[in-house]
Amino acid sequence: MRRCVIVSIAILVFIALVGGACEGYNAGIARRYGDGLRLLGAALGERRWREARLDAERIAARWEKEMPWIQLWVNHAETDAVTHALRALQSSIGEEDHLSAMLYYDECVENFAHLRHRDAFTLKNIL
Repeated sequence: MRRCVIVSIAILVFIALVGGACEGYNAGIARRYGDGLRLLGAALGERRWREARLDAERIAARWEKEMPWIQLWVNHAETDAVTHALRALQSSIGEEDHLSAMLYYDECVENFAHLRHRDAFTLKNIL
């Protein structure tokens, strides 16, 4: 009986540590991409298309590298939504369609923020 309690506590601690690490990683992702998106948003607001195009390409390239790791603990539908919004944003910037670019920019901001909140280290998400 004592052995079962010790094993149960060890497993609980392990799960808490892994969950905390994933939450920390997600918070870092939200912060890094949020900073990059703010720069992109400033370029879009001033219609600096070349700068916006370069920023969007950098963000998308970094996302493509990180996405496979993130999909280990975040629902694929959530990561697919981010990928879709980034591609649509790049397309809108390429066409220099300001309204569409701003709409997809907002969608990107929301989707990156949602990644963190979707997998937040809360009792509801653990259970």
